[in-house]
Amino acid sequence: MEKRISVAPMMGQTDRHFRYMISLLAKDVRLYTPMIHADAIVYSDKNFIKNENHNQKAVGIQIAGSDPSIVSSAAKIIEQHNYNEINLNVGCPSVRVQNCSVGATLMKEPQRVAKIIEQLKKTTNLPVSIKTRIGVDNEDSYQFLYDFVKQTSSAGCEHFIVHARKAILKGLNPKENRSIPRLNYERVEQLKNDFSDLRIDINGEVNSIEKIENHLKIFDGVMIGREACKNPFFLAEVQDSFFKNSSDRLKLNKLDFVEKMIEYVKNEVKQGVSAHLITRHMTQLLKGTPGAKQWRNLIGSDKSHKKDIDTLLLELSDFLSTRAEILV
Repeated sequence: MEKRISVAPMMGQTDRHFRYMISLLAKDVRLYTPMIHADAIVYSDKNFIKNENHNQKAVGIQIAGSDPSIVSSAAKIIEQHNYNEINLNVGCPSVRVQNCSVGATLMKEPQRVAKIIEQLKKTTNLPVSIKTRIGVDNEDSYQFLYDFVKQTSSAGCEHFIVHARKAILKGLNPKENRSIPRLNYERVEQLKNDFSDLRIDINGEVNSIEKIENHLKIFDGVMIGREACKNPFFLAEVQDSFFKNSSDRLKLNKLDFVEKMIEYVKNEVKQGVSAHLITRHMTQLLKGTPGAKQWRNLIGSDKSHKKDIDTLLLELSDFLSTRAEILV
């Protein structure tokens, strides 16, 4: 089974501008949209789902939904556009998501999830996957996880991305649910041993090349989360460390890369896009280099949001030109 490395779907983060930036750094790392509710895909303007990944490489789309017929209708629309996988979210613990009876709360309803998978498999030829946790609230035994995977895989799902900690639906916010309770990689390893024919990817605090190397000895894939946002150039390291065709990658130094992103901002602004929607992803691009704090203040402060785009881009270019030797 081919090993794969991906970046997790993240609300407020993995929009098309972030994905464009990451694709420049790591063209073989798989990418996903943020979670999108199936109702929004079915009942909103159809250009919405087209524009979410227009003129970029095909990516996975993560959807939320609890009604098999609506999820099926969403899949028919998705299939018409630039997506290469449908991932069902059964792991998000936020109150808003719970109120819609989707996300992690669905883990308590494996029969419903199985019906959704059955409908998806009947509707689309796209690969279908589930992103889930190892448990939810007090339902955190290995048997609970085993039964969930058994039932949903019997319905046709052959690919599971498992965040190696349980979701706590009351008492913790989504941010706390990313660090509490402790990770349990061993639980996911047991799952892989029991379902050796399924693709099992691991997710949860993947933040070093060494961790990825160790995980890939056991699992079929690794999904990187917040580290991709905190340190985007980490993904360039991933590309060079794990993909044989890395020599084909246009290896950009930080100066060239940031200049490409500034050019991207210019082009998107001409299309009516707010510059802030892009520059907010660029605040960490100089992490670890002299002037990183000044760069963050220049590009990410409230003051920068009030500047007209020409002034902001000129200031960014001037800042880079004075540090060209450091960034090459």
